[in-house]
Amino acid sequence: MGLTGSIIVFDDEIEHFIHHDVIHQPDSNEPVSLDQAYKSIIEKHPNRDVRFTHIPEQANRAIEAEIRQPDNRRYLYIHPVNGKILRDLDSYNTFSYWMLKLHYTLHSGFWGEVIVLIAGFMFICSIITGFWFYRNALWRVLTFKIRPRFRDLKSCSSELHRTLGIWSLIFNFIVALTGIVIISIIVMTNAKKEGPDPMPDPPAVKTSIDALMAQAQQTYPSFDPSYIGMPRQPDGKITLYGHTNTDWPIHYKFSNYVQFDPDTGTQTNSFFIKNQPVTTHLLSFTYPLHFGNWGGILIKILYCLFGLTPAILSITGFIIWKKRNEHKRKLKNERKQRPIETKTDREQIAVQS
Repeated sequence: MGLTGSIIVFDDEIEHFIHHDVIHQPDSNEPVSLDQAYKSIIEKHPNRDVRFTHIPEQANRAIEAEIRQPDNRRYLYIHPVNGKILRDLDSYNTFSYWMLKLHYTLHSGFWGEVIVLIAGFMFICSIITGFWFYRNALWRVLTFKIRPRFRDLKSCSSELHRTLGIWSLIFNFIVALTGIVIISIIVMTNAKKEGPDPMPDPPAVKTSIDALMAQAQQTYPSFDPSYIGMPRQPDGKITLYGHTNTDWPIHYKFSNYVQFDPDTGTQTNSFFIKNQPVTTHLLSFTYPLHFGNWGGILIKILYCLFGLTPAILSITGFIIWKKRNEHKRKLKNERKQRPIETKTDREQIAVQS
């Protein structure tokens, strides 16, 4: 989980590197056309749950979309002006999605999610007991008053375990706690399902998506929509998700939304995180704090490095446990090899003393 998490931090950068040949488009003075993109999608892939996951500000970058059915998910790169589908990928052929599924399901479906949830609770327990065990050394390690001394494998493991464990204590607690919240929601949602998800049956969209984008930004000047969910069922709405200039960096970037009727284009609902209770704000912090996509490349590098510590702590913790057991076995064998002392022997030793 730690190793895959450290990689997933850079999922956008990895996918950008792999598909840079279609992501970057020649500069164009033409406006970005989501209407053309949606038309191309439904012509090639009818009856799908369509989501625009990246909307470029200028027509020099591909539009990115995700289309779903209950047991199938595809990622599309679309020309920003004419709407032509440039690349059509099955999700399991993309590096980031395959890695994400390994991270939170072990590619084992519902029971993989349960195993990861249990592992998350075990990790929290390990962090709490580790904090209690090293509580007297916390400040001295953080202020470099205790410096690691590497003599042999046992001391090296012990010093690394204490130093890395203390320095990554807060990070690992936050990541483990937010991970438990996310996977708990996923497990409970899947456990409550009665049968498979219904097949998408989207209605005909008679309004302009581009016009709705302009309308939302005009009505709410501080609102910057960057993700669009198209209607999945006949009674569904077009939902524009995004952030506002009042959001904190650790707010989920899709915490706010505005909904429109796909037939008439009239606004039907809106939701802004700034008007919500504290508990909703805390829930909005969960995803960015877990995946590290809230503070730029420096935060991602720190998340990547700290994300490796659970793997290192697992190894050093195992070595410490193994060496301790070997020492206990050695002492036990030594006791067995000693001659059994009688009461007379002990009395003689006492008299001599």
